[in-house]
Amino acid sequence: MATWRDVERIAGGLAGARPGRAHEGSPTVDVGRHPFARLRWDDAGREILQYWSLDLDSEDALADRRDVFFAVYRFKVKVSIWAWLDRLDEDELTEILTDSWLARRGVRA
Repeated sequence: MATWRDVERIAGGLAGARPGRAHEGSPTVDVGRHPFARLRWDDAGREILQYWSLDLDSEDALADRRDVFFAVYRFKVKVSIWAWLDRLDEDELTEILTDSWLARRGVRA
């Protein structure tokens, strides 16, 4: 069961990662000019992780895990995904954060 503290610890180990704030004040972890992890909450205070992916097929790939990944917003070149933090283990969280960091760091192949 992950928490935002785990996000900060794992994400903080990625090159160029630094703490930040979203426009309304929620915590983020940023790389370059962009957040790659953002803390949100539901109405009851449950922690939600917002992260990003370049895999435009993420919604289909995560369709059978709606209990964890409950919102997927597709844009032209990226996807924003919302997940319940308390449903992620450390290995999956590390993979998610690394992928999001790669998607948001601004370096393209």
